Amino acid sequence: MMMTLRYKDQFLMMRENTFVIRFFFNNKNTIYGFVALGETGFTQYGLDIIAAGVSALIINTIHSIKHLTKDHVEAEMQKNYSTCILPELQTKNRGSKEAITLLKSLEIGIHSIQNTYGEKYITLEKLYEKQKTGLFKIFK
Repeated sequence: MMMTLRYKDQFLMMRENTFVIRFFFNNKNTIYGFVALGETGFTQYGLDIIAAGVSALIINTIHSIKHLTKDHVEAEMQKNYSTCILPELQTKNRGSKEAITLLKSLEIGIHSIQNTYGEKYITLEKLYEKQKTGLFKIFK
């Protein structure tokens, strides 16, 4: 997918040994997707409870949107990389309340893990499109 690769390329410039998740909001301030990349570095692979929690939330969100809504989803999941974009919500602000709720729930879950274990392991970013220009502002 051309769109998801673009998001992945942006993340390749991120810090190493850090898990970063970016949530995207359209020009109406409605969440329309996310991209996540990296490792938490909490402990060794297979024992990392932070990574396990984050992975479970992300996988569940993507599958729930696909199976519980009629929204078109562009999603990709690989080791240490996931993306989920709802293009109709991004460009036309058209999407189900259920999909929006599921994305908001993911945001809350990731934020809760970050609050519990610290920003050292999880970086959460929100990117908001400006009203008319389509440019993004980044808020941490």
